[in-house]
Amino acid sequence: MHQLSKSEVKEKEKPAKLEDVAEETGELIGKGLKKALSVTKSLGKGLVDTLEKTDKREESMPSTCPHCGASVPLHSNFCASCGKKL
Repeated sequence: MHQLSKSEVKEKEKPAKLEDVAEETGELIGKGLKKALSVTKSLGKGLVDTLEKTDKREESMPSTCPHCGASVPLHSNFCASCGKKL
């Protein structure tokens, strides 16, 4: 194991300059914020894409059964009147 010399010990004991600590901290915070922004943008895009797909699906869903003409709720998979798959 390496023993520290007296000059190395004095250097380690020297208090850090506030400006240096602030600069390093600011850089770390900046990197963290950039990463958070990137993740947020990706999440936002994913949510928008999902909502657009849902809207398109709902627009293409019939409000009446194509088999018997009965009125059906938007999110129905089967007609309550004739029982056929929508």
